[in-house]
Amino acid sequence: MTTPKLANPKATILLVAAVAALAGPARAADPKVPDLNVAPTCRPLDKSDSMQLDESRCRQIEKDARDQLAREWSKFPAADRSQCIATATMGGTASYVELITCLEMKRDVAGLPAKGGLNSKPTGLKQNR
Repeated sequence: MTTPKLANPKATILLVAAVAALAGPARAADPKVPDLNVAPTCRPLDKSDSMQLDESRCRQIEKDARDQLAREWSKFPAADRSQCIATATMGGTASYVELITCLEMKRDVAGLPAKGGLNSKPTGLKQNR
């Protein structure tokens, strides 16, 4: 069996690069919650600050959020997962709490009526007649 010659090696390289570039966002479509490094998020910025961050509590909250995501991950659309992963890892810190909050907000907004208005009226305002 002979290997066919490529008509245009440069075009082949570009095609392979394009496929590789597209493979990155596809990770959000995986049925697996991404592995985020929450250590910087839970680390106190200033040890002398009077309002100390409880690092162990922060890590537990992040773990609980990850566990919840693991149960619900496949219920969220892949596009939302991709966008929310980018949001939750923005700025050099990562947070499962931010990730699940983003996903839940996108889900809730998608469930709003299409007409875009709210059916409630503010209370305490008098109507001019």
